[in-house]
Parts: sequence; C-alpha cells; structure tokens
Amino acid sequence: MEFTQHIIFAFLLTLLAGLSTGIGSLIAYFIKKPKTIYLSFSLGFSAGVMI
Repeated sequence: MEFTQHIIFAFLLTLLAGLSTGIGSLIAYFIKKPKTIYLSFSLGFSAGVMI
C-alpha cells in the first residue's frame, strides 16, 4: 500500500513538471508586449526554482 502511494506521488510530481513547460509557454504566448515587471518576476522565479 505504501509503495503504491510513493509511485503515485512520483508520477504526479513528474506530470506537474512536464505540464509546467506548457503552462509557461502559454503565458509567454498570451503576453504580447511584456513589461519589465513581468520579465523581472519570471526571471527571478525561474532562478529561484533552479537554485
């Protein structure tokens, strides 16, 4: 039972990581003229995630 829960949790984390690429590309697609604040926030967020 416990082993199955770990597999499901790992699958959900992998799914979230894979979908985040698509979500990020949709955000970049719909913001036609990005302001400096959007770029600053997104670069800061991505740097924090990488760290």
